[in-house]
This record gives sequence, structure tokens and C-alpha cells, in this order.
Amino acid sequence: MLADVIDVMQRGDSSGNNMIVRIRLSSGRQIYGFATENLYGGDWDIGPTWNYLVTGKNPFLVDSGRRGKGLQLGKMIEFAGFNGQDIAAVIVSHGHEDHDGGLFELTNLINTPVVAHEVYSHLVRPNAKSAPSKERADFPASCWCCPMPETFYKKNCLEYHIERQELNIVAIGDFREELGAGIEVTHAPGHCPDSVVIVVDGEAILVGDTILPEITPHPTLEGSFTVMKPALPEKFDEAQQLFGLRAYIRSLKKLSAMTESTDRLLVLPSHRLYYQDTWNQLDLHGRIDELVQHHVDRCHEILRILNSGPKTPKEIARDYFDPDLLKGYGINLAINEIKSHCELMEISQDVVVLEGDKMLSTGGENFRSLIIDL
Repeated sequence: MLADVIDVMQRGDSSGNNMIVRIRLSSGRQIYGFATENLYGGDWDIGPTWNYLVTGKNPFLVDSGRRGKGLQLGKMIEFAGFNGQDIAAVIVSHGHEDHDGGLFELTNLINTPVVAHEVYSHLVRPNAKSAPSKERADFPASCWCCPMPETFYKKNCLEYHIERQELNIVAIGDFREELGAGIEVTHAPGHCPDSVVIVVDGEAILVGDTILPEITPHPTLEGSFTVMKPALPEKFDEAQQLFGLRAYIRSLKKLSAMTESTDRLLVLPSHRLYYQDTWNQLDLHGRIDELVQHHVDRCHEILRILNSGPKTPKEIARDYFDPDLLKGYGINLAINEIKSHCELMEISQDVVVLEGDKMLSTGGENFRSLIIDL
């Protein structure tokens, strides 16, 4: 199905970098995909960021790639036959640097507004008074709970955050009419508090990083809410509305329910649409089931690891993950993932937290019923 509706306008490498494609929907609408490089080095290769241009009365672009890729993306858009005047807005699927890093450069080039979930604009603005530490005072709330060490974010992130603060941001709720008939935008937090997915004509779904082929999106931490709450809209008064594994699994189940009566949807992810010379066609409901089961299995495995005695999230990560994934800053991401599962199992009373951040199994597996009931 996927290969049947895709025309390759510009070939890329085996991972899809620099590829340009045109996707034809039976509704007559076309979606263009632009794959911009997303290389962090080491073993972190998740493939390029796929940015999508959705045609219609008011064409819009979804995402802008990493910082420094805005100009490249602009040239790719021109190659596909469009210019800046053709694009009504750039919609942010979620506020991670490999998705919105190119916004400042791109919007200066094509002069179009940035449209995002309302949480996004709250998280990218400076808020030094509420920052959790002096070291984070120069950074917006989106960075306050970053798992990376200070050496990383001071070197790699400050200019990116300064640029985002200059953006002209419109909330998606205030832009719905401009998107036109056939476009449905849904808030899907968990991987990021401002994540959205977009259904086009009931035929295609742009899922950002909420659903990916081959790899599992990492959840945020519910504990982030306490730190970031001063920067959030008041209506979000519970952590699980925006953060953590519970929010992520709820989002997956919501997407499954809202598309239950829809015929087979073309799933367009932000990474690995094409990877290792292969098109990755996803069955939406099947992949959602796989992702939920993955988190059930991981909780079970963490409890198995804890059967030998209390361990810290770092010790659990070293027992659970392949050593290659823990190289460099990979250990920080792995610890974050373990913490998200332990948070859920603390709520289900399967683990308790001891002094020194050690996790202790209580002998239960109540997490299963908790996940089923979400």
C-alpha cells in the first residue's frame, strides 16, 4: 500500500536522508515528505526527521527538522514546486529540537506563523523566576527537566532556546478554521507534553514521534510536572494529563479508539518512514498494541531485575539495556526511561523508593491492571 501511493521525487541515502516524496491520497490531496538529517553521532541514529507538507486551500508544513536544517528544508520545498507564500503555517508535532530546531531559520525564510498546541508556547518562553536552579535560569521550562548533564545543554541548547523565544506562535485551537475540512488535530501527550497528531481526510495520520516503526518513543516523567507546573496553563493541574507513561499509554489508546471506525490509515511517522533501504508500513492499531505490550513487558522485566534486591534506576538500566545503547549520553536517556516505568509501578504499588533512589519490589504486579484500566 505504502509504495503504491508514494512517488520518489528525490532519492536519499539508505536511511532516507535528503529524500523527497509525494504521497497521493484518494481524496485528491497530496502530502509531500522531506527527510532532513538528524545525526547526533554514536549509536543514536533514529533516521532523518520527516517533515510533511499537506496541500489544500491553506497548505501547511508539519515540523522543520533540527537546528540548522531550516534553509535546507526551504530548498527542498522549492524543489517540490512550492514557495513561502504557498504555506499558511508550520505546525509543530512536538517541542523537541529535531522537530522544531529549524523553525527560526525557516520562518525567517518563508515568513509564516508557527502553530502548536497551547502548552508549547508556555514551555518555550523564558521564566527565570520559576526556574528550578540558577543553572537553568537562562532556559525555558521545556529544558528544566532535561535528562542531559549541564555540560551538554550549555553547549548544545542555549542558542536553540533563544531562537524559539522569538517565534510568532499561534495555538492550534485558534487556527483550526484555517486548516480546513478534512484536517483533525488531536493532543497526544506522554512522549512530550505538547505532542499532537494530525489525521488528513480520514486516510493518513501524521503521528510525529508518538508512534514510530522499529523503535519505541521514550516517555516523559510525571515528576517533571511539579517542576514545570508554574509555566503551564492552570487547567493542567495533574501530572498525568501531560507527563509520564500513564499519559503516553492513554494517548495511544485514545488514538486507537478515535480511528477504530476508520478504514486502514496510512501512518506517516517522523522517523524511519524509510530506513535501511526499506519502506516501513505500519498498521496503526497493530503498532499501538505492540507499543502498549512493550511497556507491559518492560515493567515485568524491571521487576524481575529487582528480584535480586534493591537497585537504582542506573543499575536497572545497565541490567536491562544493550551496552551499546548506554554509551556516552545514552545512559542518561536509558535512566529516564527506567524512571518512567518505576513511576507507574510506584503508583500501582509494585515498587517502593528507598533512600539513595533505590527501587525495591513489593512482590506484586498490579501494573498490569493499571495499564488495562487507563
